[in-house]
Amino acid sequence: MIDLFKAGDSAAWLLFGGFWLLLFALAAAEMLRPLHRDPVEGRGRLLANFGMGLIGALLYTLLPLTSVAAAEWARREDLGLLNAVPVPALAGIAITILAWSLVNYWLHRAFHHWPWLWRFHRVHHADTAVDLSTGFRNHPGEVVAVALVRACLAAALGLSVPGLIAYEAAAFAAVMWSHANLSISAPADRALRWLVVTPAMHHVHHSALQRETDSNYGELLSVWDRLFGTYRPSDAGSLAAARLGLGDEADEGAASLRCQLLSPLAGAEIR
Repeated sequence: MIDLFKAGDSAAWLLFGGFWLLLFALAAAEMLRPLHRDPVEGRGRLLANFGMGLIGALLYTLLPLTSVAAAEWARREDLGLLNAVPVPALAGIAITILAWSLVNYWLHRAFHHWPWLWRFHRVHHADTAVDLSTGFRNHPGEVVAVALVRACLAAALGLSVPGLIAYEAAAFAAVMWSHANLSISAPADRALRWLVVTPAMHHVHHSALQRETDSNYGELLSVWDRLFGTYRPSDAGSLAAARLGLGDEADEGAASLRCQLLSPLAGAEIR
């Protein structure tokens, strides 16, 4: 969402208000229909999760380049793939949304595949409970790396600025939705996950079992997991009893902001 403010879009203030409405609505829904009824939560967990979210937001405001700003620069300079080809505006928006969804899918897989990237991304997976706050739990090192890679790709591809803004707004909401400790009816879940990532689908990705951790990488759309063979089905019954986090034992420092910020430097890798 910070990307939208840096793009200078006045509608970002409406999106900001929508963010708080969605946050409170999902928080209420979590209490009414929890997917995991007795999650293991270490003391200080919420402080660690929201603390990393705040640090990430501050870093984003200081970064010299973001994906939307990079795409706008490429448009002005007539650089990038889509800017070199005459594409109708609506087609450019549709292509951008699909392309950006695919880029984020492969970026996510890269952070699971390469050990030096996993050291940072494992902080997100170390959470022993998964709910709204987990969506904000990203190590600052990962935030910076992802932002810079995405900015370079947005410029190189010459992506549509309106398309990027639309995707970022939808993806921000999707991250909160998919991490929410929220149970929805099985028929609704099966229908929705043909198009978008649902909480039950994404919570499989937060399982302590590596074969499940290394699946369901989608951020917004579920099509890429199905297309590239990383989709793993789930049901609410098995998920409710599943252990979340990493490895065979819970990370003792999972709820500590300090421990999680330092963990990549310690070389902790539980796979």
